[in-house]
Amino acid sequence: MGMFDRIEIDSAHGLPEADEWQTKDTPSQRCDVYRIDAEGRLLYQDYDIEDRSKPGCIIGMCTRVNKRFVETDFRGGVVFYTEIDGIWHEYSALFDDGKLISIKQIEPEPTESEVAGD
Repeated sequence: MGMFDRIEIDSAHGLPEADEWQTKDTPSQRCDVYRIDAEGRLLYQDYDIEDRSKPGCIIGMCTRVNKRFVETDFRGGVVFYTEIDGIWHEYSALFDDGKLISIKQIEPEPTESEVAGD
């Protein structure tokens, strides 16, 4: 299993509530955090690194500080997924210049009424 990023989805997009959504389609792939906000912008959680190692310790400890979300200019698709109550949920989001164009459900298969928008 490789590295992944986490993605937070604003409730305005009508997806099931989940503890965590993961993706391997974002540029970072360093266990970073992205967010799709209510306006459909793809934001990246930028941060600074601070060395909080104990003096004389062989193993260092870098800590993320000054966390803040910044806009991206991402173009392309992002597949993100999670498991809720034992059911796999997977979606594909399309972005242009960091702005959400669409979100489509991949798994579980959408019902006919969900496809029709009922």
